[in-house]
Amino acid sequence: MRDAHRSDAAAIAAIWAGAVPYLVRSRARAAADLRKDGVLGRRRWVGLLDGEVAGIATSRSAGAHDSVFLTVEVRPDRGSRGVGSALLAEAATAFPAAVALRSVGNGDPVSVSFAVRNGFVPDGERDVARLDPKAVARAGTVPGGLRAVPLEAVRNLKMLLDTHNLSARDDPSGLSWHHTMQSLRADWWDSPDNAPELSWGLLADEPAGQVLAAFTSVQVERDQRRSWSSMTATHPSYRGRGLATWVKRRTLNALADDGVVESWTAYDSGNAPMDALNRTLGYDVVTTSLRLSRRLHR
Repeated sequence: MRDAHRSDAAAIAAIWAGAVPYLVRSRARAAADLRKDGVLGRRRWVGLLDGEVAGIATSRSAGAHDSVFLTVEVRPDRGSRGVGSALLAEAATAFPAAVALRSVGNGDPVSVSFAVRNGFVPDGERDVARLDPKAVARAGTVPGGLRAVPLEAVRNLKMLLDTHNLSARDDPSGLSWHHTMQSLRADWWDSPDNAPELSWGLLADEPAGQVLAAFTSVQVERDQRRSWSSMTATHPSYRGRGLATWVKRRTLNALADDGVVESWTAYDSGNAPMDALNRTLGYDVVTTSLRLSRRLHR
């Protein structure tokens, strides 16, 4: 086991694709993430078997409550050989002041068994859903008093930051990051997989200036013709008007026009409004993932 190097990008991307194939995480994204680890205060390790990278782990402070968010992913053909356990042990000690670990794991029996065996407790489920964007009806008329734009046209990213953070605090899963401008750019906006030209928002003119009333942001892997919905948010002042449905539908229309054939999303199973929105659009739940936590005794 060792710290990850920038030369590990291709191996990391291959492990990502095998461990959670529906996520959009390209080789270019792996390389970019390795460059941004220091900016985001994120640690990353690789586990080796027979000289080859067989698994990866990341660990990053989650900010609130002295908790750390970590992930461990192993090549499917290298499982049950101790790589995941060794990586987890290393990642769990990267932030000595932390009193809790948080993660998301696949819901299959092997993944659940690994989590429970290492002291993690499932504390929630996330539905993972898919649709073909070509099957989604056109968004239609822009909601009254608002202007529809692709996110690449939003020049003032503080509007995006504000609406994201105001919505993130209401995410029942607790998995949405509260960003600074620096982390928004490093972790999201500047990512090679981010597709602001296909992500749509609604702008409102207020006396104090423009507000991003609602938006959907997607990541796209064009070689696979697949997208991942990374965030749908509505500013608190504009809720109750169906804006989230409109921007998500408009984004799915753009994806269909761009040739994407699989659009994926995930949301907390207890988030009734998002469940209703996604079912209205035609998403089918394909699998579940688990929110996991583990208390640390220092």
